[in-house]
Amino acid sequence: MTDLAADLQATIAAMLLRIPADTQTPVAAPDAAVWAAVVEAGFTGVDVPEDAGGHGGELGDALAVLETLTEAGAVTPYLEHALLASWLAGGVGHPLGDSTATVAVIDDAGVRTDGDRILVSGTATGVAHADGSDVIVALTTGPDGPLVAVIARDAAGVEIEPGTDLQGVSYGDIVFRDAAATFSAPSPVGVEDLRRRGALAYTVALAAAARAVREHTVRYASERTQFGRPLAKFQAIQQRLAEMAAQTTLMETAARAAVESTSGDPARVHTAVAAAKVVTSRYATEVASAGYQIHGAIGFTSEHSLGRFTTGLWTWSDRYGTGQDWAESLAREILDDGADPWDVIAGHTLHPPTPGAPFL
Repeated sequence: MTDLAADLQATIAAMLLRIPADTQTPVAAPDAAVWAAVVEAGFTGVDVPEDAGGHGGELGDALAVLETLTEAGAVTPYLEHALLASWLAGGVGHPLGDSTATVAVIDDAGVRTDGDRILVSGTATGVAHADGSDVIVALTTGPDGPLVAVIARDAAGVEIEPGTDLQGVSYGDIVFRDAAATFSAPSPVGVEDLRRRGALAYTVALAAAARAVREHTVRYASERTQFGRPLAKFQAIQQRLAEMAAQTTLMETAARAAVESTSGDPARVHTAVAAAKVVTSRYATEVASAGYQIHGAIGFTSEHSLGRFTTGLWTWSDRYGTGQDWAESLAREILDDGADPWDVIAGHTLHPPTPGAPFL
């Protein structure tokens, strides 16, 4: 972790003491006060290029902000806006300004011109925070390859299908019917690059949520008494807590290795992210189950903060690829690309980096 990342985490933690997150689940609405404070502090452009209105920092620094927000239970569009939408727009030199954005990949896209306008048609599936966004930063395919298109949420031809995820956050499909882009440019990154970065971000979020479940559960088991002694004194509870601690540590270690890979050899990033998504998706449900088993019935109430983190674990494990998807990706490196299994396990360079290849 860089000194800047540590400072950012300390600042966000102090901010959340002043503006605590409402941890009732499902959420009535995202934490508007927390999000406003994050935006005002300029934390939404940590790793966005300076020429696009950002600070030009490292991806790991931006992920440190996400980690702190997640562990505190704050529900904001930080991941979609800062780590994905601003990154896409910033990569083509377009600042988002004061707008709150989400990101979308448009399948079976149709892009055509109408005078000076670019009109986009197609469907984006599984878009988070669509209802609360001002603009949608879409990655689509134009006549000459990948295209970044910025489209106002309330533009004609944009239809958001209502829905929420388990946390209560807006989550659904968006249909575009000749929706006019306010800005468009050829994209230096493709869908796989966005998928990898999204998987990394959700890996960090999963590890942070698991850590929160562990800390809440350990504290509850130490404070709650049964038959005259704390739950943590019972051998069965101790064993379950130990299993949870081990699983959470595996998730944290995998996420940390994936984040650290982004500041090193680009050829190692894919393998590290794939492995981390496999591990965090694999243990997310088990950590959530252990938390509920030890909390008992109180953990299932909507007012208890445990649900804020367990619903995140259940929801995010499938975002930007399931654990199975990423396991198959690792298998293809070995079976199809001829990678040595030990190189995959140890994280050695599998392929030489491609000059000019887009980086996370």
